Amino acid sequence: MAYYLPILSVFILVFSFLPLLNKIIKNRSVSGVSLLMMTFGLAQSVYFISYNLYFARFYIALPFFATGLLSGLILYFFARYNAVKRQKLQLLGMLSFSLLPFLLLLNPNLDTASVLNGLTYVGLIMSSVRVMPQTYKTLRTGNISNLSARYFSLQFIAGICGLFAELAMPVQSTSHILMFIMILLTNALQFACMQYYRVRPVLA
Repeated sequence: MAYYLPILSVFILVFSFLPLLNKIIKNRSVSGVSLLMMTFGLAQSVYFISYNLYFARFYIALPFFATGLLSGLILYFFARYNAVKRQKLQLLGMLSFSLLPFLLLLNPNLDTASVLNGLTYVGLIMSSVRVMPQTYKTLRTGNISNLSARYFSLQFIAGICGLFAELAMPVQSTSHILMFIMILLTNALQFACMQYYRVRPVLA
């Protein structure tokens, strides 16, 4: 059963991104979407994919493939629709900086398994804070025109699937467990924030 949860999580993640992608394509804009959230989503996926492939935890790697590819697609639309040359260079710089810790793998004195395990904690930090810039941006601007409540609610459900899949693994990864917990907390907070801005005009 545990092997099916990551596969289910992939489908949930794809469906979570679809409304967001539809709005971006329809509006030809990524305004209101935090690029830092998507950059960290891509980067943290790379960290966890590397760990899971190295330790042959292939099923657990699947949700990270989905998140990484779809986050990268949104960054592509930013570069296509909104970004000037300077912003494209900034985006490239953010991605490069977020992946710098991989250079530790080039050190022959460090054990690869230990480095990859340590890198998952870098991914954990990114996962913990990646939705926070979006929540801050939403609170500051009140702009939810390009945001999808379904995205954050389904991300929450995918996080539950991932957490139970990790808990069912013969050898559990602490960083993965903590990461899935942070996904639940941060996406629940962002969803609540969006609901507030949706009902605020009615309350006013």
